Amino acid sequence: CVGIRAGEVVKLTDVRYFPKTFWLLCFICVSYYVTIFPFIGLGTVFFQRKYQFSAVEANSVDSVPYLISAFASPVFGILVDLLGRNLIWVTVAVFGTLAAHGLLAFTFLNPWVAMVLMGLMYSLLACAFWPLVAMVIPEHQLGTAYGIMQSVQNLGLAVIAMVSGMIVDSSGYFILEVFLMAWLCCSLIACLLLLIVNAKQGGVLNRSRLKKD
Repeated sequence: CVGIRAGEVVKLTDVRYFPKTFWLLCFICVSYYVTIFPFIGLGTVFFQRKYQFSAVEANSVDSVPYLISAFASPVFGILVDLLGRNLIWVTVAVFGTLAAHGLLAFTFLNPWVAMVLMGLMYSLLACAFWPLVAMVIPEHQLGTAYGIMQSVQNLGLAVIAMVSGMIVDSSGYFILEVFLMAWLCCSLIACLLLLIVNAKQGGVLNRSRLKKD
């Protein structure tokens, strides 16, 4: 990442010059996280209805991704630092989360399996994804870039949370899962596009640790 130099001025208007890789990252961010937080917010009733869990059991399984993240995130952080290949890990995390939602939607397998997988993938994505912004945006514009990404993410979460509630009320949880899986498919497509764009631009987002060093 480029350090700040004399004469560099932070301007909000510079946003229009942010590279396409940044905007793809923004899309991946919002299209991924809208499949995690809104689902967990509605998950307790889902587990009670589909799996006949008690309120205590439903709350326990619903909280698994956050519990897993508390312990898995440092491990995955070290793994990403050691191996690099951030963009590959992001793609793996999106695909793994899609698999977790698929298990919940189309099978009656014990939901602990899907929620543990979701927690692991959620942790992996966070460790691999957020450093990518610093690889495509100059250091003196990083605050602006992260602010924009957080804004986009929160807007997406607000809208999708409301839409998710309406879907559950009108059509049930199966349609909600299909809706969330569609978002994950969009996120996966964006990851593949970013892999292509990144490869054409020198592969900075997907370098191995050896190449970084």
